Amino acid sequence: MSTAPTLAAPAAPAPESPTAKSAKKRGSFQASRLVAPGTLALILIVFSVLSPVFFTAGNLVGILGQVALLALVALGLTLVVRAGGIDLSIGVALDLGALASAWLIHDGYRAWVAVAGGLLFALAVGLVNALLIVLLRIPAFLATLSVWFVGTSVQQLLTSGGAPIYLSAPLVPDGFAVIGRGYFLDIDAAIINAASIAVVVALLLGITRYGRTLTMAGEQPSAAKISGLRITTLIASAYLLCAVIAGFAGVVLAARSNGYVPGSGQAYLMDAIGAVFIGATISRYGRVSVGGTLIGVVIFGLLDNGLNLIGLSFFWQDLARGLVLLAILLAAVVLGRAKGQPATGIFALLRTAKRQAPTTTAKGSSNS
Repeated sequence: MSTAPTLAAPAAPAPESPTAKSAKKRGSFQASRLVAPGTLALILIVFSVLSPVFFTAGNLVGILGQVALLALVALGLTLVVRAGGIDLSIGVALDLGALASAWLIHDGYRAWVAVAGGLLFALAVGLVNALLIVLLRIPAFLATLSVWFVGTSVQQLLTSGGAPIYLSAPLVPDGFAVIGRGYFLDIDAAIINAASIAVVVALLLGITRYGRTLTMAGEQPSAAKISGLRITTLIASAYLLCAVIAGFAGVVLAARSNGYVPGSGQAYLMDAIGAVFIGATISRYGRVSVGGTLIGVVIFGLLDNGLNLIGLSFFWQDLARGLVLLAILLAAVVLGRAKGQPATGIFALLRTAKRQAPTTTAKGSSNS
């Protein structure tokens, strides 16, 4: 009597040790954080192959000069997003800074008066944002969107329907022109201005108590309240600083272009938001940072320059930029989620927006 061969039961997979799980998590964690730098390297390689001019010192330095204003706007936005908010009116602050400084120079005022006037005009935007968000508890998205509409209309009214201001060379003091068009050791003044503000913001967020408390107010508002932090003051300060930095960008723009064109600051808003959230993908917790924001800014600068050099039609360039941004965010999210890593980038923004809703209706939160 023969017996049928018995099939051996498949061996159960050996359970992973905690050490192996931890190592696997660290591996995916590193992969998600390298998406933005990897994209940067890929862009450099691709356009270096497609254009012999792209990877030259002169062209790369020129790109840094071109993205300096975007870097300033994105750095201001980094402060606001770090505080758990968003600022859609940052382009208006830039425009009003440029308008006031160009206006004052056109009327014969000195350079320092024009700079101070530009910063004060921009500061007014930040002050209105702070009042709407902190005192009236209007969600940041809606409050800054309203300010954007109002600020755009104010520009039209102040310039008689959007008439630009042109400054002839004899009218522009050297002290004002050097802010946007000067050179120091053959380095563009716009690059020096952006680098200086980047260092200041990085030190402010990285090593000061203000930076730590601002981060805590943005990421853990309930814990910050329990700790006795004045959240409203911190959030208001972020909007004020953001507006002042944007206003400074407006002054640099006016000095660089010898004038003011209504609505020119709006062009920086979307790129600044994209740069900030590209930068968030390099953080373990989706936290925006100065270094990450600058990587995002450089990605946009390299992409714009490379697309122009290869002669891609202007109508296709926004599509290409949008696809690159989407690919970066999706790759970071997929790699992060694959091993249960914290959501990054756009999901951090969604978490922030979700958290703001109950905050705006909570009683007694204004003096926290």
